[in-house]
Amino acid sequence: MPPKTYTFKDRLGLSQGYSQSKNIKEILLAQIPGALQIIPAHLKNDKHGTDWWIELAAGKFLSVDVKVREEDFALKPNGGDDLALETFSVVEKQIVGWTRSTEKQTDYILWLWIDSGRWCLVPFPMLCRVFTDNWERWIKLFKKATQRTPQGNGFYTSECVFVPRKEVWSEIYRVYGGNPKNPKPPAPPSTETPAIYFEDTKNLDQRNQRPLF
Repeated sequence: MPPKTYTFKDRLGLSQGYSQSKNIKEILLAQIPGALQIIPAHLKNDKHGTDWWIELAAGKFLSVDVKVREEDFALKPNGGDDLALETFSVVEKQIVGWTRSTEKQTDYILWLWIDSGRWCLVPFPMLCRVFTDNWERWIKLFKKATQRTPQGNGFYTSECVFVPRKEVWSEIYRVYGGNPKNPKPPAPPSTETPAIYFEDTKNLDQRNQRPLF
């Protein structure tokens, strides 16, 4: 299958125009505690990874990058419930994709499937960490795709891998969920009958014990 071709204007239209029609503002206001309003980002900020700003009651702003997909294949027979994660933004120059770029200026990634209205909100720092650790393994396991974007008299090519949504969340949980690195098996239950003690309050200091009540 030949790579799809999009201009930057096309991408901006997807991330902002369709977002408004699918009530992205309402989603972010409902899901981010303290959110007051959702503001479209300036074009310069969009190029650095911000489609929308969330103004918080605390006086801060959060950055959201919206990734729009026109078809929700998870709802189709034998479809895939996955997230498109970019491995290279410019394949020809081996420039890392946004998903593993530590220079990307955003707090959250919001995926939106246009035909179903389904969405997925992921903290970017966590996503960047797990994708950086696993992208080489995932491109061997899951489907890849390329996309061409006009530039000057030619094109540049981007590449992404479609990682199952549950796989991404599972890896985020494994890294950030507080799992012990070397979990010990639980101790077997004791078969001994527990002893019952009655405290002698007159001799507590001598025996270095405390009363039961």
